[in-house]
Amino acid sequence: MKHHKLVALSMIVGLAFTALLGAGRAWSAAQAKITLLRAQGVEQGSGEAVITDRALTIRVKDLKPDSVYTVWYVNMEPKHEIAGVGPSPYIFKTDKRGVATFRAKLDEQPFGRWQVLVIIRHPNGDPQDMQHKEDALWAPLTKSAEKAPANPCAAS
Repeated sequence: MKHHKLVALSMIVGLAFTALLGAGRAWSAAQAKITLLRAQGVEQGSGEAVITDRALTIRVKDLKPDSVYTVWYVNMEPKHEIAGVGPSPYIFKTDKRGVATFRAKLDEQPFGRWQVLVIIRHPNGDPQDMQHKEDALWAPLTKSAEKAPANPCAAS
């Protein structure tokens, strides 16, 4: 009788451990898909950002062909802050059809820390030139950022 109870208890503990392990895997595989919106005055371009617990992947299309873009996190309020996404220089280049994919490893989730994800174009091809840049696409990362920001990467 004790043997049967011990076997039953072992099975219950094993099943509980397996369920917890599976739940942990499901949590780590959680992802957020965010539609990228056109910045004010931009007539074409679209895309999607997929954020997992460890990475950000952005897929864009119909942007200006053979152009240099960079990816940024931005806070508009209460203080204007900006930080590049991934390793410097936060860059991707579109192909001759205006298509590109950007991938970056994340050290932390942007949700709760940043308000907006912004993609900007560098017409002269220099990703460090923030004086001659054009906002291209953006996405809110918080409910308070659901209105299109006007020039989110401008210095305050």
